[in-house]
Amino acid sequence: MAKTQKSRTSRRSNRPAPLEGNDVWRSRSRVRRAGPALREATWWEGLPGAARHGLCLAFLLLVAVGFFWPTTFGGRTLVGGDTVQWRATAEAMLQYEAATGDEANWAPNVFGGMPGTLIIGSPAVPGADSVARVLRRIGLWPVAHFLVLLGGMYALVFYLTRSSLAGVIGAVGYGLSTYLPVILTAGHNSKFVALAYAPWLLLAFGALVRRGPESSKMMSALLVLLFAIAASVNLRAGHVQITYYVVVVAAVWWIAEGVAAVRAGRGGAFAVSTGLLVVGSALGLALVADPYLAQWEYKAFTTRAASPGGGLGWAYAMSWSQGFGELLTLVIPNAYGGGGATYWGGKPFTAGPHYVGTVVALLALVGVAGVARRSVAAFGVATLLTVLFALGENFPALNRFAFEAIPLFNAFRVPETWLAATVLLLALLAGWGAYYLQRREATTEAEDRKRRIVLIVGAGLAVLVGGLWLAGGAGLAFERAGEAAQVEAAAAQQFGLSPGDPQVRAAADQYLSGVEAERAGLFAADAARSLLFLGLALGLVALLLWRRAASWAVLAGLALLVTVDLWGVGRRYFNEDNDALRRRSSVEAVIPETAADQFVVQQVEAAGGAGRFRVLPSNPTQNAVPSYFYESVGGYHGAKLTLIQDYFDRLLPDDQTGLNRNALRLLSTRYVVAGGVVPGLTPVFQDPQTGLVVSEDSTALPRAFLADEVRVVPDEDALVAAIRDPAFDPRETALLAAPPPGGAAAWSGAAPDSGAASVELQRFEPDEIVWRVRTDRPRLLVASEVYYPAGWTVTVGSEPAPILRTDFLLRGVPVPAGEHIVTMRYVPETKRTGRLISWIATLLTYVGVVVVGGLLWYRRGQEPV
Repeated sequence: MAKTQKSRTSRRSNRPAPLEGNDVWRSRSRVRRAGPALREATWWEGLPGAARHGLCLAFLLLVAVGFFWPTTFGGRTLVGGDTVQWRATAEAMLQYEAATGDEANWAPNVFGGMPGTLIIGSPAVPGADSVARVLRRIGLWPVAHFLVLLGGMYALVFYLTRSSLAGVIGAVGYGLSTYLPVILTAGHNSKFVALAYAPWLLLAFGALVRRGPESSKMMSALLVLLFAIAASVNLRAGHVQITYYVVVVAAVWWIAEGVAAVRAGRGGAFAVSTGLLVVGSALGLALVADPYLAQWEYKAFTTRAASPGGGLGWAYAMSWSQGFGELLTLVIPNAYGGGGATYWGGKPFTAGPHYVGTVVALLALVGVAGVARRSVAAFGVATLLTVLFALGENFPALNRFAFEAIPLFNAFRVPETWLAATVLLLALLAGWGAYYLQRREATTEAEDRKRRIVLIVGAGLAVLVGGLWLAGGAGLAFERAGEAAQVEAAAAQQFGLSPGDPQVRAAADQYLSGVEAERAGLFAADAARSLLFLGLALGLVALLLWRRAASWAVLAGLALLVTVDLWGVGRRYFNEDNDALRRRSSVEAVIPETAADQFVVQQVEAAGGAGRFRVLPSNPTQNAVPSYFYESVGGYHGAKLTLIQDYFDRLLPDDQTGLNRNALRLLSTRYVVAGGVVPGLTPVFQDPQTGLVVSEDSTALPRAFLADEVRVVPDEDALVAAIRDPAFDPRETALLAAPPPGGAAAWSGAAPDSGAASVELQRFEPDEIVWRVRTDRPRLLVASEVYYPAGWTVTVGSEPAPILRTDFLLRGVPVPAGEHIVTMRYVPETKRTGRLISWIATLLTYVGVVVVGGLLWYRRGQEPV
């Protein structure tokens, strides 16, 4: 913007108003903090600030209650697919707690047993989020956390712009973005909660990093404490990936603030603010030592630390990378078919788009082009960066470098999740754009520039959306990569013909033509819809720019447009017809029990209850539902133990029989539930409804036994090969990676006479297993329990003993001759330590907020008028 013309005088001060961005403006930091100077004095501006906030928050309350009416007052319970999987996974732990009143730390019913750190990991120490947690438990889910989200976004935008109506636009633009109802119906609850607290974390960060050099020590201390609380609350949501994304956004903002501070000669004050951020971050981590200390310990044994660099592998981490063309769904929701069966993008599947709408996009681009603020520049850069990160493997030039160089970047998968941060930033920038439209400019030149920006941005969006609409989606294939070959293969199988047969090709072409026409129709309808909302928004903005309507009325109209636009698309995914919102009393009522499950449960009861054998379910690595009914070798979890993942990848598969018999025996797998009979096993039951066949392995090993021989195989590949060898009998020989105390020979010998060696289960609980062991000579007790050294201990009689990694993934205990009580206990010390640290930090932090805040309030009242 040119700065050659003289500024016009202000109506209020009769002094020239500085143009935003020039040297005079930069020198008056108070102008930036004072917020927008409005175009005119209207009835809205005449209202007290509390009244304006009250009206805005009342509107947001209506939006929240209205959108989530089905779950708040409509008698619906929100139970997504992942919620069902979680509930099944947690059943053994919850059942134990209900029966004893004590919390369980180990989940014995999933993946052969795993720590419960990331299953039931809610902090035991109260915090600022405890109120929302209580409201959730009494049935106000997810509306309570949605109100937290709207309130946080409103506060963040208002803090930056001092415009309450801009705050409303930012709040609904973020809160009603389509990704949020999509993840709720999918059951990604912790992700939703973390996204709800994200604006609060950015608000606390901004308040601390932007503190003025004149801030008192007490005010600085209060800001540090509030930042620590905001950081801890976001982490307590239990989705570190979202917190990491917010930290990346904050880091970009921090760089922008630092550059501006150095240029203005305020480097020292910025360095102090940075130091305070470090202190607040450390305090925030202390607040969440429970549960994160135990989770950090657990991570080292999981697939999340499986690669040589300590993170995920590239291919696994880059699954669900966003395609370049699919970014169009930010403004045209069904550009790529939406979700489900009609989706045709490059991801394996998706439930819905990251839609934010043309109105929000218009305002965000106007804000970036028109507002010369360092925070706007930072958010613009961060928006671009998150979009590029979301592209994942489709933009390796950046993401391969980030994957290898940026700390923790390789700890997370599903790159498209970055778009959740993109949407937050776009909504935030839309608030800035609304501020820019509302702001009174100092010169006619500035007003003309504003009109040009709106016209250019609006025309650009109209050409993009309208051009694609008029061209019928030219350039869009409306067909998945490889879909034609898949359809031809399916048609060939149906007709019993070869894939190249003309009849097969004709049938495939006919099917694909119908599908592509349906997808093209979805695109055309949504492109026209987006174009309509864009036109309405431009019409409202034109009324403001050419002074045909008051600024408050235009911004209120834009807020209503954003609400209607995003509400309409969000309702496609969050509605009474969605299976996740059915009338039901509890999550348990959703968990399906098949006849095959009922049969297995009867066998468990006949064998004496839990702790006797396990079951390999169908689709074992993606199916936790059977874990609700009995102990399963399979399950569903985003952070499995590396040992159990290696079991599925290296031990269990068999090229000839499908399943390696020794691998099944190692985990005491008596029954296998599959779509057909498993070779070598005996079919004992077939589910009449699902057709699933339950096959029995009569040679399944007991859950604990005494091995006759111990062999040491230090090479892991050789160890795996030895176990997979059909000639190997795990009942007789135990394989160790390292020599046991006294050497292998000390625990090896002839097979015992009948009755000379026995193992009897005395007690089986999640965190404790007790056996009575009799042996005529020193032997190795092999427990068919997954090896996990961080927390499990064992005593033989009253003496502690080592737990040895045995047969690749099991536990072995050296037992001397005689009769002994062998007790295994799981007591993770990191959990105790973390809880202690969290209690101390919580008391110091929250008491500090009350004391420091009270003193500041008292001193404010004592200041002379």
